[in-house]
Amino acid sequence: MSDRPFDPDRFFDSFSGFVETSETGSIADRLNARYLALIHANRELLKGAHVLDLASHDGLFSFAALQNGADRVVGIESEPGLVRKSRANMERYDVPRERYDFIEGDIFEEIDAVGQCDIVFCFGILYHVNEHMLLLSRIAERDARAVIVDTNISRLDTAVIEVRNPVVGSPPPLGGQLEGYPTKAALDVMFSSFGWTYNYVDWKQSGLLDRLQMDDYRTGQRVSVVVDCNRQSLSAEERDRAVRAVFAQQRNRKEQWAVVRRVAAEFDTTPHALYVWVRHAERIARQRKSPHRAPE
Repeated sequence: MSDRPFDPDRFFDSFSGFVETSETGSIADRLNARYLALIHANRELLKGAHVLDLASHDGLFSFAALQNGADRVVGIESEPGLVRKSRANMERYDVPRERYDFIEGDIFEEIDAVGQCDIVFCFGILYHVNEHMLLLSRIAERDARAVIVDTNISRLDTAVIEVRNPVVGSPPPLGGQLEGYPTKAALDVMFSSFGWTYNYVDWKQSGLLDRLQMDDYRTGQRVSVVVDCNRQSLSAEERDRAVRAVFAQQRNRKEQWAVVRRVAAEFDTTPHALYVWVRHAERIARQRKSPHRAPE
């Protein structure tokens, strides 16, 4: 691990290799501001943690997590070139090989192989997908204690996902590529459905918005939020009991949701949180019966 001293205020000036390899804008000011708000401000949360970095890009925030006390990081990135850059950056800064791994592939296809983790980074990916609740459900299955989200949002006034085109925005042309921008209200509803609590980064009070290329944060087009998954609200034993109760009470799949709602009330958890663990248990059972079957 690099023992190079660094000024937290200018983190990526000290580790400028990431400024060179970034493909989302190589302005150090912006990278440093995001580092301070997303990583440095959460350094106590990161100490000793196993971190899952979704859409890990060139490994910049995975590396920053390690520099701030994380024990190990796993990144999932779909672009082969960025995976190569991530590994090269780790080697450049002398990170021991056992401290990191970067998986090339689709998040939805690869996330089940990661297993349990402590912290999940969801930086700059949530608005690029359309299956928001599916992604959050897969994150919930990792049994993390916290999720840190940084995402563009829609400025509409209600809890909706605005379908946009990545080039021309909204309205998207028929037949084109689509992305889903959640509103802030939609984020609130989705996080709450898992029983999670959350705090948004107050960018206006951060003192960081006078830096270059921070217009999206300044105007509220982009938000950052630290989500407390409140893992201890339902212990592993209680969760297993709740899942077994659902299986015992449901007579067929059609009535599963009604049973989930009833059992969730008995265990003082949210129906969707319990539903996630019921579906996870079903997948595990299917994989045990068919060990050569590819994960869903």
